[in-house]
Amino acid sequence: MICALVRRGKTVGITANSHKVIRNLIDKVIEEADGLDVDLQCCHKADEEEEEQHLLTFARRSEDLIAAIGEDVNVGGGTAWIWSRPDAFEAVDVLFVDEAAQMALPNVLAVSQAAKTLVLLGDPQQLDQPIQGSHPDGCDAVKDVVEGGHAQTIPPDRGLFLDETWRLHPDICGFTSKLFYAGELRPRQRLADQSIAGSTRLSGAGLRWLPVTHNGNQSNSPEEAEAIADLVKEVTAAGVDWTDRLGNVRPLTLDDILIIAPFIAQVFEIQKRLPGARVGTVDKFQGQEAPIAIYSTATSSPANAPRGMEFLYKRQSHARADRDEGELPLAGWRTCASPSRSLARPSAACMWVTGRATSTSSKHRAGP
Repeated sequence: MICALVRRGKTVGITANSHKVIRNLIDKVIEEADGLDVDLQCCHKADEEEEEQHLLTFARRSEDLIAAIGEDVNVGGGTAWIWSRPDAFEAVDVLFVDEAAQMALPNVLAVSQAAKTLVLLGDPQQLDQPIQGSHPDGCDAVKDVVEGGHAQTIPPDRGLFLDETWRLHPDICGFTSKLFYAGELRPRQRLADQSIAGSTRLSGAGLRWLPVTHNGNQSNSPEEAEAIADLVKEVTAAGVDWTDRLGNVRPLTLDDILIIAPFIAQVFEIQKRLPGARVGTVDKFQGQEAPIAIYSTATSSPANAPRGMEFLYKRQSHARADRDEGELPLAGWRTCASPSRSLARPSAACMWVTGRATSTSSKHRAGP
C-alpha cells in the first residue's frame, strides 16, 4: 500500500510506539520497493543516528525529517512526538500507525493532525498497549474501531480485514484462524512449502508440545530452560536445512529461532543456557518472524500463575503463533492437557494440546 501511494506521488508517514517497530516497517517497504521497482527514499528519526543505507537516511532532529518530506524523502518514520508537533500539521498525505492496537487512542488523535488520511494497522486480538497507569476501557485505538474490541475480525463497514497471512504455515494458520479470526484467515500460496529438514524433534512443520515436569514454579522454570536448551542444541547441531516460502534452502542457525517467555525471570534462565540466542518476551519480538518460535510457560500450574491464566496463555499464545513461519513448539508443565477451570473458556494452547492428546492418548502426550 505504501509503495502504491508513493508511485502515485503521495508522501507517507509511519509511526508506532517504538523505533524498532517503525524501522521494521521501513525495512519491509524498502524490500517491497526493490521488488516492484518503485523509486522512493525513506528517512527515519530514531534515537541513534546511523550511516546512510540503501534507500534510507536518518534525521538528527525532528524538524529535519519534517523539512525533508516532499523534497528528497517520500516516506518518513518517527514516533508520536514528531507527528504531534505543530510544524508537522499535514506534513504527509497519509500517516500509517503500525501496531495500532498498542497505541492509546489519545496518542492516535494527537498524531492524526499530521495527515489528511490515517491508516491504523493493528490486531486487537494480540497484545494490549504497555501501560503503567490505570486507564478506562475504550482507550485502545483499534479496539474502539472493531466493535468495541469484541469482534474477532473488523466489520466491512469499519475497515479492511487482511485475510491472508504471508508467513504462517497452513498447519499453524489453521490453529490461529479458528481460535482468533472466526476461521477467516488463510495462508498464501507456497507457505506449505516451508519446512525443516532432517530427523530432529522439530523436523517438518506445525505445532509441537514439549511436556516438562516441574512443581512450584511461578515466573521461572529451570526445568523448562534446560529442556529448551537441549531442543535448540539438537536442531542447530544437526546441520539441518530450512526451506522458506520462496523455495530457498539454507542451513538453519541459532538466529532462526525465537524463544519467547511471559516473564523476564524465565528469559534470564534461558539466556544463561543459550548465550547469543534470540530470547525475550512477546513485546520484544513484535513485528518479527522466524522459522522456529518456542514458547516457555515457566509456571507450574494455574495456581502458580502470577498474573493469571488469561495472561499466560490466551493473548501470549496468539502473539507467539503469529511470529512463527514453520514450527511452533510449546514447552509447558505436563498436566497442561487439562484446561484450567479458572478461565471462562479453555485457553488457546490447552485447547490445542487437548485435541492432540486425544489423538495420541496411548502416550498421554502431544508433540513430535
